[in-house]
Amino acid sequence: MVWCLFYHNDIFKCDVIWDSVPRDDLSRHESIVARGVQRRGALERGARGAAMPYASNDELYASLDALARGACAGVSRVVSIGASAKGVDVRALEVGSTSSSTTARGDDDGNAVDGRNDPYASFSGAGRLRFGFMANMHGDEPSGRVITVEVARRVCEGAKTGGDALAKRLIDEATLYIIPTVNPDGFAMHARGNSRGVDLNRNFPYTQFTPPRDASGSVKALGGKLGDNAVTEPETAMIMRFSERVRMAAVLNYHEGALVANYPWDGNERGGNTYSSAPDDETFKYLASTYATSHPVMSKSQEFKGGITNGAAWYPLWGGMQDWHYVNTGTMDLTIEVDDAKWPQDDKIDKIVDDHVKASLEMVSKALFGSVRGFVLDENGVGVAGVSVKVGDKGLPVLTDSAGFFAKPSAPTSRQVTVHITPPNDVYLYPTTHVVEAIDETNGATIDVSLATRARPGFARGAARARVLVVFVVLLAAILAIRRTYKRRRRVATIMESMQNNPDIEKAVANRRGSARAPPLASTA
Repeated sequence: MVWCLFYHNDIFKCDVIWDSVPRDDLSRHESIVARGVQRRGALERGARGAAMPYASNDELYASLDALARGACAGVSRVVSIGASAKGVDVRALEVGSTSSSTTARGDDDGNAVDGRNDPYASFSGAGRLRFGFMANMHGDEPSGRVITVEVARRVCEGAKTGGDALAKRLIDEATLYIIPTVNPDGFAMHARGNSRGVDLNRNFPYTQFTPPRDASGSVKALGGKLGDNAVTEPETAMIMRFSERVRMAAVLNYHEGALVANYPWDGNERGGNTYSSAPDDETFKYLASTYATSHPVMSKSQEFKGGITNGAAWYPLWGGMQDWHYVNTGTMDLTIEVDDAKWPQDDKIDKIVDDHVKASLEMVSKALFGSVRGFVLDENGVGVAGVSVKVGDKGLPVLTDSAGFFAKPSAPTSRQVTVHITPPNDVYLYPTTHVVEAIDETNGATIDVSLATRARPGFARGAARARVLVVFVVLLAAILAIRRTYKRRRRVATIMESMQNNPDIEKAVANRRGSARAPPLASTA
């Protein structure tokens, strides 16, 4: 059957949807298309404050290109980060003062093209705060597609007009990565999974936990969702490569089906609905609460206290992106469930988007500018990459980027916090610690650390050998000196003994010299 789902301005797009689609959804989306005529004026391309409900993938990417040439010109670029299982290009809008307005991989018209062979080849975020916005991981949860694009537009316009201090600071000090659809195939099919039917949020490698097993060895998860990660899907591999390269400080991942801010751990050891506390549990709760209280109604939830929930306490799952990000790239990843309904009706989307954009920007502010951050340098002032930086005694460490920069989102505190800095073994620098007096809610704590050089293993071995040789020479010289002294004393002792036993000195000397002189001849006269 042919089902018209998407519209944007004067464009109406009809896709083929298979009979598995529920009849209720069909009638609802038919009514959406019918109401689209009355809303076309409010959805003119580039209209201020107008949402872009459920544009097709091509239209969505066109909106990214329009932002890069319009509101975000000079501080953004469109980047291809890979492709879906069907080969559909997956793109990101990178926003920040160090980003170019040209596409990272483009044709003569500046449109992003296939980047599958070299996903995200260039990286301009080193030495800066980095934050990601990801959406539409489940194809039938499209609200995040609109939220992410609107976040970019508001930041760029706010910074350009000068009337938004936060937007200007984000442009000046941070790099934002907007990925409005992780699963373009699932969106086109109006399906949760990708084109192969795989749930991408169960497809990541297991990290902290694996699914529990019963006494017989069978996988057993009470009330949880097992991973679907026997084969890594192209979309999953794409996000893993991108995240390992960029190493964002934090990420917001937009979903639908509830109204809550969800934080790690998603998995646990036993498989039941029990709280699973991550090492950075305090910071996760702080960031989730920041989002919930910045939203008009999320924190007032009757189902979730304060509008937040631990993932495993709600329902455990394994193979999710949230836990993988935290363990493998040090990224503080929150899953934001934006609405109780999946695929919200278009007459509600503007309000949903506005509420979540405001909450998102408030959370970004706390995660980035409230972080413990700085540079780790060598004695020559050069940034050191790959240094492990652990804030406090409980949280997971983060790694410095190629410029030696790190940022660790942290809950504010008035207490002293020790920062543990451990360089890789192959850079021959000494580890150290640094104490910050407090972590401010608005400005966090900034530290720059210079690491002292330690001897390279080869040099150390050579120096050790030299020291051993010197000791050997000194000992040998001492032994020879002792031997000479002993011989002299022995000669003197022998002479003294001879003198005592023989009053004739000449005989004593002769005896000592070992020369036997003939006695004088008798006189014959």
